Parts: sequence; C-alpha cells; structure tokens
Amino acid sequence: MIEFDAVDRGLRVVDTVEEVEYVVEAGPVDPRPAPTAPFPVPVDDAARIRTGRLYLPTVVDYHLREEDGARQLVVDGEQSVTGTTFLEATNTPMKLYLRVDGPATIAEGDHGIRVSFETESTVVVGARSLHQRPAGTVTVPRTPAGVARGVSLFSSALKTTSPERSFPTLRGHPPLIEFGDTFDADGLERPETGIEIHVPDEYSSVFTVAPLSYYLGATVRTGAETPRIVADGESFPLPGELPAAAADTLRHCFLLDCITRTEGLYPVDLHEREMLAERTSIAPERWYEMPVDQRTAAYLSVPRSATDDLLEWHLTADVEPTVRNAEILPFVVDDLAMVRSPTPLSDRGNAPGEPDELEEFFRTDDDRGLLRSTRTTQNAEAVDDSVRSPIDTETYGHVWIGEGFPMGASKPTVDAYRRRLDRQPADDSTTTVTLVCNDEEMLEEVDEELYGFLDMLRFEIRSHHDLTTAELREVLRAETSFLHYVGHVEDEGVQCADGHLDLRTLSGTGVEAFLLNGCTSYEQGQALVDAGAFGGVVTLTSVSNTKATETGRHLARLLDIGFDFHGALDVIRRMRISRQNYVVVGDGRVTISQSETGTPLLLELEEVVGERARVTYRTYPTSRYQVGAMTHPYVEETGTQYVSVGDVAEYLLSAEMYEEGLADQRTPIVVDGELRWTNSLRFESITDRP
Repeated sequence: MIEFDAVDRGLRVVDTVEEVEYVVEAGPVDPRPAPTAPFPVPVDDAARIRTGRLYLPTVVDYHLREEDGARQLVVDGEQSVTGTTFLEATNTPMKLYLRVDGPATIAEGDHGIRVSFETESTVVVGARSLHQRPAGTVTVPRTPAGVARGVSLFSSALKTTSPERSFPTLRGHPPLIEFGDTFDADGLERPETGIEIHVPDEYSSVFTVAPLSYYLGATVRTGAETPRIVADGESFPLPGELPAAAADTLRHCFLLDCITRTEGLYPVDLHEREMLAERTSIAPERWYEMPVDQRTAAYLSVPRSATDDLLEWHLTADVEPTVRNAEILPFVVDDLAMVRSPTPLSDRGNAPGEPDELEEFFRTDDDRGLLRSTRTTQNAEAVDDSVRSPIDTETYGHVWIGEGFPMGASKPTVDAYRRRLDRQPADDSTTTVTLVCNDEEMLEEVDEELYGFLDMLRFEIRSHHDLTTAELREVLRAETSFLHYVGHVEDEGVQCADGHLDLRTLSGTGVEAFLLNGCTSYEQGQALVDAGAFGGVVTLTSVSNTKATETGRHLARLLDIGFDFHGALDVIRRMRISRQNYVVVGDGRVTISQSETGTPLLLELEEVVGERARVTYRTYPTSRYQVGAMTHPYVEETGTQYVSVGDVAEYLLSAEMYEEGLADQRTPIVVDGELRWTNSLRFESITDRP
C-alpha cells in the first residue's frame, strides 16, 4: 500500500491505493526498509535515509513529540531538538511521520518545513494510508428493530471514544449491512459507552440517528414515542423534527470534542474554543478526563445557542426510508453526513411547489446560443418523470438516495460506494486524464494545460478528437483516472463521428471518474457508473456552449487541485451558475488529484476596505481530509488553528500578504461572481473596483 523510492529531489512516498504521493526533499538518497515498531503511532511502512537536511514542501502545520510520543514540544518558528524526536505532518496526502535523531534544527520556511542536521544523519520516514475498509458485515432482519441492531454496531469501527475520535483518522469505516433471517454480528463488538438513543419503530427514525449513534457509540433502541438520548443516567430529548434535532446534536457534540481534544495530545490554540469560551462557561480540561457517557451528558447540558453557528457541516443525505436503503447507511455514516428520510416518492407525488420548479427548470433560455444537444423542449415531459426536487439543505454537499434524478444534489449507488472499498493498488501512481472532444467548435474547453499542475504528481494526458463509436468504446474500456468528454449528448447516446454510442450498452469501463459536458447527460453518466465508474459530473438540462465551456474549464482546474465533486460544484454554483445545471451521479466524494494545502480551499472577496481586500477563507473536506481535520491559513501570522470545514475566517489582505502567501499559489478566488486564480491575478485588479 505504501511504497518508497528515490527521485532526484529526495524520497518519494506513494500510497498505491489512493494513488497519491509526496516527496520529502532531501537530495540524493538511498532508501532502505525500516521497522515500523519504533513509531509511537501506527504506520503501514517505513524507510530509512541518510541526509544532512530535508524539506517538506507544502507542510505548514506539524507536531513535534519526544521519543515516548506522549509529550509534545512547543513549536515556535524554529526549534532545536536533541535526542530522538518525532515530527508529524498534518496536511500531506497520507499520514506522514519522521523519526529524527538530533541534534537538529526544525524551522518554518516558505510554505514548508526545513530540518537541518550538524552532520549527515539517519531519518526514518513512516507513512500510513488514509484508505479504510470495514472490519466486517452485519446481517440484520428486514425490520426497523433489526436495522437498529446493525446500526448500533457501526461504532465498533471507532478507534477511540476519547475526544480524539473527532480526528478523521481515528474514525474507522462502519461495518457493512446485509439482510438475513437472523441477526449476526460477525464477531464485531461496539464500545461499552452506556449511551442509548431511543426512537420510534420506523425506518426513517433509525436511518436519521445512524450517524449520531456511530459517533457517540450509542445503542439504538426502537419503540419509543418520543426520541431521546440516555447518557450517564440522564434523559435528553431530541425535540422537534428528528432530522434537525439529530443533526444539531451531532454537530454540537462533534464541535465540543474538537474543543476538548486540545487538552490531550494536540494542545493547539483553537479558534472555536476561544469563541465558545466568550459565550458560555466551558470546562474542556475536566471533560477530557470524563468517561464517554459522562462527557456526553456534560456536552448535552451546554446551551445549543452557544454552538449553533460555530461549525458548518459538509454533507446532507436524503435517504428514502425503505428497507433496501439500509445497505447504503454504512457509506453515508462513514462520510458523517446528516441524514434525512423524506417520504417515499410513491406516497408523496410531487413535493409542494415542485411543478413550478420543474416548469422553470425545463424552460428554454432565449440566450443559449449554440447548445450541446439537438434536443428540444418537446423532450421535457419525458424527463419530468425522472427529475426530482429535494428540499434545500444548508450543507454544500447533498446526496439523494432514492428514485429519480435530483435537482441540485448527487445520486450515489451502493455499487459506486463499494468501489471505494474495492479500489486496488495501481500499477504505478500516474494519474491519467483522457480528453475527448467530438465537436471542433468546442475544442477551447479541452486544454491539456488544465491538468497536472502540481510538480509532485505524475500526470499522463491522452487527447482524442472526432472519435467513431468503435474508437470511443475502446477509449472507455481503457483504464483512466478521469474522462473529460466535450460534445453533443442526445437521446440516442454520445455523439460520435459516425453516429451515437449509447453508454447503456457498455458491459464495463476502465474510467474511474468523469465529466460528461454535454446537454442532459445524466442518463449516459448513470450508465457509465453502472458500467463500473466511481462517479462523475453530468448535466440535467441543455447547456449553452459558452456556459458549458466556462464551467468545464473551471471544474477541470478545481478537480486538478484536489477538490472532490461536491466541493467543486459548490464553487461553480457561486459563479451565478444554476445548481440545477450540473449534478453528480455515483460517488460525489471522488477526487482525481491531491490538494497541495491538505483541505482544498476557496477565497471569496467580500469587499474592498481602502487598499485592502476583505476575503472569506473557506475549506472543503474531502474523503482524504474529512471533517475534523484542522487548518492554519497561511495568510494568518498567528498559530491559531481552525476546524477545517466551511467559512473558517475572514481576513483583510494587504498587497504584501497577497504577494507573499497567494500570488505564487493556484488558489481559487471568487471576485464579483467570477472564479479567478491567485497565480494569474494581480492584487490591484481586486482592490481597484469600478
């Protein structure tokens, strides 16, 4: 899973399953295998090198510990260490640890960390993949009570019930669910927390509390008239609508864990702790030492009004409350989504207001110009039957698990989620991007320079034009990390030089992820997922060539710097592009590249104040950097850390701060509704507003 090899710049560390890599710059080295036992934390593999200096490019946050791994050293710009010291990097694409034998000096450089030795010394580099698999499969009867027993075992995947469970690497993947006549726990055991969640005997309630049960380590019991949590002998009601109450409780307890863990192995200055302390009385030092049930009861006694705006959430999942959808719960819970269970479509018909939305949705624009389809509005009635209008959500990520294709949300499948688990080590770590343009008037979109920006990654770009149906079928059969298709999509399929290729006829595909940038491409995209792809971006409507070209180029750049599909589409929707136009089929948390900053980020210009620009700093968790990770914005000079999700802070940027921290970075920034990039944008063009 983890491989080490020498490159010109130093030691290359490769996670062959996640297909990501990182280079420890150390000059010419000769890596040798090393034991993993000396590390105070689990690592998958380790290598030993000899060097007089090394540099970790892009690492802006790190932790230093003494040899026993327990005591953390103070990090303050430059640190001299003696003896054995462990350095833990926080924003590399795999968990990366260095075992350094001093004397050595560790100092912050330009967007990286330098380690210098007095003489050539031995450094052991250890790494752990972020890829996780479930430990087993729970068999449950097809009843709400049976599913509740299975959900109660999800917390068997937690690697700790301490507040550190809020770190993504300490939350394992819940076991899978399958159906049978009798219950079988497959030898799995949940932690003995003493916490229970009581809900009515119905699928919707069990589904809704599944993420909360997993995170708290709680047993779910059905048959209650009033939903409630029981912890440390106290009963805490879940008032109002259960989905909102469960989501608020999860976010509340999760935030308080993030705050309390600063009393443990990671005593950082956390922004959210400072903010909460100004609003209400808190006792993290006391909470940290409590058993989990007492700590949970203490958390539930903290006023919700003090925490409700301190932490945004990343994902909402609408799961139709039918028994078959229980199989998808482990994946939704692994993403730590907030779950809602809308009424099955067969029972509700169109949601209130939906006819007006659909009428607007399929209305033909007068200014579309050249469309990427020859479809006309006469097809709208047929499409109406399959397009749904889910209730809006405050999270930027939104999945729909049920019948039809959702406006403004993604549509995953159990099979697409399972492909996360079945992902096999690649023959090499090269990211392959296949560009296909079957219309010469659209060539502007497929620019090879859009991909392969990061020097530390190996990219192979394959370009194809005017393919026949047979040639496109061969291209789709070949293994590729990402397919970017540009051209017309019709009812008959994807347009080719000699006709149309209906992707529903494919028996398989080597495509992992894709963008089908043609009109109303969702059915063809779903066919590509059914054939074996993880997921991709498609359109629900006809799109003009101008809008599609702009959107396609921006999506390519965002995916290239590590955004997943959910995050990339949220950025696109901030550009005055309708959230109805582009959606995801399959797994929306797919990434095709890695982020140089750890968690992908977006800047958004709010206003100009004199000669400074007020910007919002927004982060987007991914499957590699899930909710609970911390970030330290490199435009900020203090050591304050933030929980890395959503709008974490606002800054007044000066020209000097921009030049030093952003001008040489490929960071997306929204200015007046347009998506720009800091490495190609002068600061004066931001502040000199008309």
